[in-house]
Amino acid sequence: MAPRRKRNKIRKWLLGFFSSKDEIHYMPDGPQRHTGPGGFFSNAQHSTVNNSAMTAVHGNQYFLSTEGDRNIATHIMILLSDHIILGAAHDDSIRVPPPRCHPGTRVSLIARITAYFNSEQLQELLLWITGPAGVGKSVVVQTFAEYLVESQLLGASVFCSRPNKRNNPHRIFNTIAYQLASTAYREFLVERLSLDPQLLNKDMTTQFNAFIVEPFVEKKIGVGGKRWGILLDGLDELDGEDAQCEIIQLISTFTLEHRDAPLVWIISSRPESHISNTFDDDEVRHSCWSEYIPIDSTEACEDVDRFLRSSFKMVQKKYRHSVSRNWPSRDTDFTKLTAAVSGLFIYAQIVLLRIIDRSNVVPTNENPFVQLDALYSEILSSIPATLWPTTKRLFGVAIYEGQIKLGPYDNKLRSNILSLRGMSILLDVPRNSMYASLDKSRSTLKIPDWKVAHKQPLTFLHASFSDYLKDSSRSGDFYIGIAEDVKEDVGLRLLEIWGKCSEDDISMVSVKPTCHQYCSKLDDKSPSKGINRFYTNLFHGTVKYLARAIFDFLQVPMAPSYALLKKMHMRKLCYVFKAVDVVCFVNGVAAISPKPWHVGLLREVQLRDLEFGHLDWKEMSPACAHYGKKRTLIHRPCSSVGLKKFVFNLESLQERSPKLKVFIFGGVPKERIAVFRYPLSQRSNRLVTFTPYVIPYPE
Repeated sequence: MAPRRKRNKIRKWLLGFFSSKDEIHYMPDGPQRHTGPGGFFSNAQHSTVNNSAMTAVHGNQYFLSTEGDRNIATHIMILLSDHIILGAAHDDSIRVPPPRCHPGTRVSLIARITAYFNSEQLQELLLWITGPAGVGKSVVVQTFAEYLVESQLLGASVFCSRPNKRNNPHRIFNTIAYQLASTAYREFLVERLSLDPQLLNKDMTTQFNAFIVEPFVEKKIGVGGKRWGILLDGLDELDGEDAQCEIIQLISTFTLEHRDAPLVWIISSRPESHISNTFDDDEVRHSCWSEYIPIDSTEACEDVDRFLRSSFKMVQKKYRHSVSRNWPSRDTDFTKLTAAVSGLFIYAQIVLLRIIDRSNVVPTNENPFVQLDALYSEILSSIPATLWPTTKRLFGVAIYEGQIKLGPYDNKLRSNILSLRGMSILLDVPRNSMYASLDKSRSTLKIPDWKVAHKQPLTFLHASFSDYLKDSSRSGDFYIGIAEDVKEDVGLRLLEIWGKCSEDDISMVSVKPTCHQYCSKLDDKSPSKGINRFYTNLFHGTVKYLARAIFDFLQVPMAPSYALLKKMHMRKLCYVFKAVDVVCFVNGVAAISPKPWHVGLLREVQLRDLEFGHLDWKEMSPACAHYGKKRTLIHRPCSSVGLKKFVFNLESLQERSPKLKVFIFGGVPKERIAVFRYPLSQRSNRLVTFTPYVIPYPE
């Protein structure tokens, strides 16, 4: 079929596709182009017009003419409008009022982005704006979009939103094509869709090549003129991680290979791992410049301070008869408020709604955190159900770590066990599983890289997220429980770890190496010297916590921890005690009054009942703690001579205090120990009045 007949057939089909009542969508015109001197019929002879659809071709440029073709253009644009993301443009009525920067805020950030866009030596034609959830990325993109409109440099803007159903990735490039409003581009678009209307339903790569590569590279539309900004906000809101990554790769490849194209792309998103990894790819990184928006930077905090002051002044002005000029108090209320907000704009806005009602200066009865809670719920809902239990446990330890106190002492968890790698070992979560369980909530967390995970903890970027997780009325299914729940989980895990490292077939001297092996199995590489030191500190930390937590474990006979305590090898535990561990352990046991449920685990005898013939200076070595000038020291015999002297002292104590209270402790008979405290001389001026003893006592 001849090209003209084929084009006429397509035109006839298109005209029949639409009814006369179809809505005509307005498309603003860019600069007009003409067909050149003489128009279509310059130097033409014996011309016959059988159909008014004509196309003039000048070089690589397409120009449509006649009233019939204007009708086709209208119908093509209507067809295209049925395949775009509705309500996604920066000025769409659905988004009124759009979020925009408060006057005087984000000045430096907007200035950097503007300078980047206007640079004559611009090398990277792709900008990635990223930052935590709620930090105000969309506000920045909206403000910059309005700047581009004023400068007549906006090509297209797409604001994605999963809750508002603006999240179809396969309509992204259709939407961009629809908004690119220059006459030359629209003429190309009409011609292209006239030839292949099904292009609107094809894959993203095909659409990108048709709507971006062909017109701006092959047809050179706009080359040599001004740059147009193409803004894509909320990339992470689109359906499908693969689609999100594909969009980045398509755009980055285009900007890298076609630097003369008149398009500058700006993408904003949360720093989700798949997006971050794609931008970190070598090829993508060379074509991209990034701008990270932190929460608690000096600029962010100053901007929030400025926003709050301005907002309070507006309230005072609007309600001057009912609001004090000194409200809120500058020294107390306002300082506390800015400290709580800590640079998070979405939280600042919500706090204002909580303080004042929109129509009356009275507290509102509605939940002021609805918007913020919806954001957090959306993030957590993306976590696979199979991973949520692990995520919940990690969140619990990270949130309540300061409230987890084991035993009667102020015994809080050490920093090594609270590091990300420490939590991995504590909760028995392999490295890959741990990162997978945290991945979807990355925009609300600071997650250390594995290289430094033994030094750095999991950190919440804002207190409002942890507040949400601790409030069941707000978080619902994502409620993490109370501190006591986490404390029980931690104690249970410490017992389980010790049980695996001190089983029957593990000798006394092999307990510590076994613990190292247990820690290493959760990693995929051989540990370095630094990591081995970390494992050693973690081992002694575990022993320390267990020495102090015995008091708690003995109180609740129905708890899972009590059942594990009865299986615990107490002799092996006491063998690795340090001096302070001996003191805390003995004091904890001595503070317990034996109960009926302690039968088989804890009983009381007298010092005269003990025998010492089974002791040695190796695996049956006794120990006591004594007090030096500056610190507590442990005394444990290291030779047969030392053992003989130690036993002699024990027998002397028996003679002096035969009725001294002694506790036989342990659920495994051959691993039991004898525990007692011997009082020091009454003339002693020491604050500590006892010498604690731990004696292996198998039965």
